[in-house]
Amino acid sequence: MYQILSDQEIEKLLSGARKFGLRDFTILYFALSTGLRCSELVGLKYEDIAPFGLPSSILTVPVRLAKRGKKRDIPLNSETKEIISKYILIQKNFNKPTSPDSYFFTALYSHNPLSSRDFQRITSQISIEYIGRSITPHILRHTFATRLLKITNIRVVQELLGHSRLQTTQIYTHVNSADTQLAVDQLRILISHE
Repeated sequence: MYQILSDQEIEKLLSGARKFGLRDFTILYFALSTGLRCSELVGLKYEDIAPFGLPSSILTVPVRLAKRGKKRDIPLNSETKEIISKYILIQKNFNKPTSPDSYFFTALYSHNPLSSRDFQRITSQISIEYIGRSITPHILRHTFATRLLKITNIRVVQELLGHSRLQTTQIYTHVNSADTQLAVDQLRILISHE
């Protein structure tokens, strides 16, 4: 069974990440709001996120990063775009490279891109301190998918995750007693109004 974060854990994780700094908060928030794979996230460049200096409404995961070389589009909500804008502004204020070919997430004291291992370390360190257990970037992806499945259909989730097979996306489906009770209650409401 895959692990996911509860709403309370997400709140604690992001609150704790803010204390670690804007980069760490931004990367964790971005992971939770896009469902990107770890390698996709650390491989992003400014041209992918903010092609004209401002965040785009659509993040296009480029072929160079996408698994099996298939690009995909992920819409960004207004809060995510606002967080990205603040991050870009701070990067510019600290004279960090923000040219289109610069990596978006870099080491704090150099211009080197974060590695997947760096992102795993950041995620683990913050989660241990603020939610009391170590999590991985994949748990952030899994949380994104599971939460999304509560509000949309599995085909949309499949597309956003970049899965070529629906069976792969189905591992993110979790049925619990609260979900089944809610479904039956909603059906009862529909039937009684007909």
